[in-house]
Amino acid sequence: MKQSTAAAIRLDEYATTPLYNIKAVVQATAISPSTLRAWERRYNMCQPERSESGYRLYSDRDIAVIRWLKTQVDAGMSISQAVAWLNTLTVEAKGDSTRLPTPAAGRALAPNPTPRTDTQTHQTLAEQLLDALLRYDEMTAEQVMAVAFSLYPIEQVGERVIQPVMVEIGERWHRGELSITREHYATNYVLQRLAAILRTLPSLHEGPELWVGCAPGELHEMGAMLLAIFLRRAGYQVRYLGQDLPVDDLLHEVQIQQPAIVLFSATSVSAAAHLRHLCDALARLDTPRPVICYGGRAFNLHPELRDNMAGVYLGATAAEAAEGVRSVLKQQPTAQPRSVRA
Repeated sequence: MKQSTAAAIRLDEYATTPLYNIKAVVQATAISPSTLRAWERRYNMCQPERSESGYRLYSDRDIAVIRWLKTQVDAGMSISQAVAWLNTLTVEAKGDSTRLPTPAAGRALAPNPTPRTDTQTHQTLAEQLLDALLRYDEMTAEQVMAVAFSLYPIEQVGERVIQPVMVEIGERWHRGELSITREHYATNYVLQRLAAILRTLPSLHEGPELWVGCAPGELHEMGAMLLAIFLRRAGYQVRYLGQDLPVDDLLHEVQIQQPAIVLFSATSVSAAAHLRHLCDALARLDTPRPVICYGGRAFNLHPELRDNMAGVYLGATAAEAAEGVRSVLKQQPTAQPRSVRA
């Protein structure tokens, strides 16, 4: 088990072969077994393999990550902030080796371990994130996001920080106050952040299968992606399909795979019109056919669009939609989710 003294730890320099039991890890990192298990359970920061006897086995890379996280905590960070920073560094590596700054380099870069105060409200965080994105200041945006995730659950960050920021950016673009380039940068930054979160959540293979995606012609997928994250964190088996779903192909796949529920998002009136035709086609399928659910900004601004729409309107927000799914599946015994909350 080597230790790096360089300015940054390169994770690709550490072997991934599972060799060490938990006792060896405790000796190498000076962390207690109970703390290590709590970190694994709550933050999924490493995934040790199992020996034939069922014991956890850790690699050199696992030990490097655990030691780095402990260093950040010892320096004053909360473990949730340290894990958020680790995830940020991993995403930023974009396929290259993840480099973890050592304390000397990290003190200047790590998000400050800000306690929950009146100045760290959802609104303040949203304002800080909006300002950073409009200035193309990705480092500050990462710090704001790390603080937000350390203070609040993902559901609150999504509904009260990210969504208001994206709505404001969209409104400024519609008013001609914001360039398309700036709007695209901000949107894609947030989408990449959410996609990274979705990838880290466990993909279940039991219980009712839920498909989440956007209406035909719908290119704005923020709401659908947030819903997929919320549902997966609630313990459901979720398949995220993305934007602009093709009608004929989707109908074919639904008949083959037979998901329990299909959930669609539409932000524009035209996308809602396309969705109505898709929902009508789904409702005409032979049984067993999925329960059809829908939502999105188009139906919030124009409630009349819900008239004659085949399916269940799930509410004005992704959080309401996630709760609506629970109600839809309430009478099905197999619908009870397994909790995966952090």
